[in-house]
Amino acid sequence: MRRFVVDASVALKAYFPDEKGHQQAQAVIRDYVMDHTKLLVPPLFQAEIANGVLVAVRMGRISEELAYEILSQIEDLNIPIATPPSPQEICRLAIKYGCSAYDATYLSLVDESCHLVTGDKRFYNAIKDRMKRVMWIEEYQGKGGVP
Repeated sequence: MRRFVVDASVALKAYFPDEKGHQQAQAVIRDYVMDHTKLLVPPLFQAEIANGVLVAVRMGRISEELAYEILSQIEDLNIPIATPPSPQEICRLAIKYGCSAYDATYLSLVDESCHLVTGDKRFYNAIKDRMKRVMWIEEYQGKGGVP
């Protein structure tokens, strides 16, 4: 069974139909729920999800009521939360890949048996040529398929 680290942008795209990559993000979630894949996230995932929903409320994209519904639905997925890496490992990866410490936290979970799926174009562009196991959300093929 394929394993994927998913960043907050993927989960958020699954719940915002106007986002590019929405259908593929929904496929990621659906495949996880149907036990076709396994997902993994770092502890900061929860705060990033909350912040993304908060920004959507403040921008008037969604209501506060819908925000809480989305947050509950994502929480109910029970995506396993990995043990956080050390701050030194996060910093090492951030320097190596030229990304933020937050993004490096996701990278720390990638290994030979799993890919990182992201919907964050800036993050993807920063690492795509230096890391084989990163996938842009729009490349995701259902049931855990990778290009």
